[in-house]
Parts: sequence; structure tokens; C-alpha cells
Amino acid sequence: MAVHVGKKVAPIAVRSMPNKTEIIQINDIRVQLTWKSGVRMMRVRVLPPDGTVCATAPRWTSRKAVIGFLSERYDWMQKAIHKVQSRPQPVQLNYVEGEQVLLFGTPYTIHLKEVLPKETKHVSIEGDTITLHIKSGASREIREALLLAFYKERLSMVVSVYMKDYQSRLQCPEIPFRILRRKSVWGTFNPRKRSIVYNINLAQVPLECVQYVVLHEMTHQYISAHNADFYRKMAVFMPDWKERRTLLKQFGQKL
Repeated sequence: MAVHVGKKVAPIAVRSMPNKTEIIQINDIRVQLTWKSGVRMMRVRVLPPDGTVCATAPRWTSRKAVIGFLSERYDWMQKAIHKVQSRPQPVQLNYVEGEQVLLFGTPYTIHLKEVLPKETKHVSIEGDTITLHIKSGASREIREALLLAFYKERLSMVVSVYMKDYQSRLQCPEIPFRILRRKSVWGTFNPRKRSIVYNINLAQVPLECVQYVVLHEMTHQYISAHNADFYRKMAVFMPDWKERRTLLKQFGQKL
């Protein structure tokens, strides 16, 4: 997953304006900078798998301040790029007969089966096999989309159960959620909309990791920062959160 650092900037009133993206060169590092109206801090991230450096800054921040912020973090960016690029690269799947995929941490072998003329394409599981019931000659994109739809359905069921449980234990109102494809985060809590987005790749990690992410994002409705108070509150409901986070990072390096 992505590595990132940030720096808070004093907020001021500003009109909403379209985002603007440009490339800034910091010595030998190219940084893709996006100026945004709706953010209050400068942030820089190094994204897998190739170590692309992306930064965001409030629209009202001066160019001099942005360059200074990035220049101060040049050594950090170099180390982060090396760290990301040295990780094992995820295997590119083609979703063909005999390939292995993960479902909640357990490996399954893909089997392709042609659907009948009036049969709808679908996915089934039997033993250690996931069968894609699909038309003969279907493209890789169609096979991938079918499996992702299956992942989304299964993950939605699991997340719903965990969120309902923590809703009761945290004594909080129901929080709506969506499942989307994300490159660098497992989940995000939007305090303004009071909603959560989960990464569809959570369908591939162990259930204890999914549960960790659910509690993590739900805790953000009380504490926005990742500080001692945040993790103390998590520990009340999940004493082994550190072990689950470590396991999640291990799976994240493979996906």
C-alpha cells in the first residue's frame, strides 16, 4: 500500500475551484502535484508498484511553500520510493483455468465452465475451486469483472455483519458504506458525509483483517487522527489490533 506523510496548513475561507494537476521536479524526483480546494494540509504519497510520487496541496498555498514542503521531504521520498519498488510485485492474473485467487485469505483454483444458452453468468464455489460460469471465449476483462462482482457481493455481506456488531458496541447510528476499487487505502471514512468506502481487495484478505479495517474506519467517527487516543479506543474492542494490522500489511504487499 502507499506510504505517505503530511503537514497541516492553517485553514482560510476559499471559494470552491476545480482541481489542477502539474508536475514538479524536486532534484531527480518527479512529483505529480494536485492543487485542491477541499483540503487543509499538504500531503505527499509514494504509490505502488513503481514508486510514483503524488502530492496534494490546498489551492491557496503558495508555490514556494509547496516546493519547500517537498524539498524538506526529499530524503524521505527517496527512501519511500526504494521501499515501494523493492516490494514483491503483485502477480498479474488472467483469470484462466488453473490460476489461483484468494477469498478471505484462502487460495482457490479457478475453473471455467461454459454457461448454458439461457443461463446467466455467475460464480460458484465447491471445495477449493471457484468456478466462473461464463460464455466460451469471454475476454479477460469480462472474467475479471465477473470475479470482482462476486468479491463485492461477498465482502458486502461480511462488512454488513461487522458494522452492525460495532454499531451496537460503539452505540453509534448506522453508517452507510460503498465498496470500490482503490489503489492505496483499505478504507476511508468521510466525516462530512459520515460514510465509509472499503477497498474491494479486502475480499482477498483474512476475515480478521477485514474486521480490523471495519473497526478502524468506524473509530474515525470519534477520532480523526491516528494518535494514541485513537488506538486506545480501538484496543477496547480489539486488543490484538496490532497483530491484525501486521497481517493486513503482509497481504497488502502481495495484492
